[in-house]
Amino acid sequence: MPERITGIINPIVMPFTEEGEPDLDLLFTFAEDSISAGCSALFIMGSAGQGPTMTPEERKITADKLIKHVKGKIPVIVHVGTTDLRSTAQLAIHAKESGADGVGVIPPYYYSDHPPAEVDLHFKGVAEVCDLPIWVYNNEQYSGINITPPWLAKLAEQIPSITGVKLAYASLGQIAAYLRLVPDRVAMYAGTTLDLIPMAQFGVQGSINPPSTLFPELSVAMWNSIQANDWNRAHELYGILVPANTTVTRLGFSFGRSVLREGLKMRGYDVKNYPRWETVDLPDKEKEELRIALEPAWNFETVIKAKVA
Repeated sequence: MPERITGIINPIVMPFTEEGEPDLDLLFTFAEDSISAGCSALFIMGSAGQGPTMTPEERKITADKLIKHVKGKIPVIVHVGTTDLRSTAQLAIHAKESGADGVGVIPPYYYSDHPPAEVDLHFKGVAEVCDLPIWVYNNEQYSGINITPPWLAKLAEQIPSITGVKLAYASLGQIAAYLRLVPDRVAMYAGTTLDLIPMAQFGVQGSINPPSTLFPELSVAMWNSIQANDWNRAHELYGILVPANTTVTRLGFSFGRSVLREGLKMRGYDVKNYPRWETVDLPDKEKEELRIALEPAWNFETVIKAKVA
C-alpha cells in the first residue's frame, strides 16, 4: 500500500439481488468502473456500502472476493466497524487475511453513551490484533460519537497505525482544526466534494463521498485539476459538480438512499435492490429532476466545450 493515498476514494454502493442477497457481480462492475474512472482507492462496506446491514459472514465473503477481483489495481479499504470490539476485530483480522490495504473503523455505534476511554480501547483493540493501517471513520450522525480534533490527535499518538480519517460531515473550519492538531502522518479525507477546492489547499488529501459513486469521473477530473493548479478548469468542473451533488443530497433527505439506486439505474446499471431495507421510490417529478442534475455530470467534457464554443 502506498504511504499516502490521495484523490477520490470511491465508497462504492453494495447492491443486492431481488432476494436481498449481495450482488457481487454488480459490485465487481462498480469496482472496475471506479478503476477506469481514475479513483485512487475503494472504501467498501461503509454507509453507502451497507456493511452494517450485512452479516459478518457476508462481509467477510464480500471483502475476500472483491479484493481478489481487484487484484491490487488500486487499494481497497474495508470498513469493519460494528457495535463491539470482538466483532470488529474478527472482521479486521479477516480483512488482512484477504489482502486488504487498510481497515476503516467507526466508533462502536448504538451505545452512544460510551465514554472516550471505552472508544479508545475499541480502536486500540483493533490495532492490537490487526497491523493494517486504520482509517478512523468519524461519523457522529451514525455512531452518536464525535471524535474531536484534540481527541483524535491524542488517539493517533497512542495508535501509530492510524493512517487516515474520513471526516463524514466536517465543515472547512472543522477540518482546519483537525489539520492543525492531528499529526501530519494522518491523512484527512473529506466526506464531501463540495468544498474540496479550498480543503485541498488546506491540506486535505482527498474525499470519500457517497454521491460521487454516481459521477466518479467528474470528481476525479476536478481533483486532478486541483493538483495541477489548473484553477479555471477546477472551477468549471466544480460548477457542474455542485448541482449534481446538492440535488442527490437534497432528494436523499426525503427519499433516502433510493436516490443512489435511481441514479445508478440512470447510468445504466442493473441495480435490482438497494439499500437493504424498504424504501420510498422517487416520484416521476423527482426522477426527472435527478436526471437533469446528473446528465451534465456524466457529460462534463461536452458541457465545458459547449461553454467555450
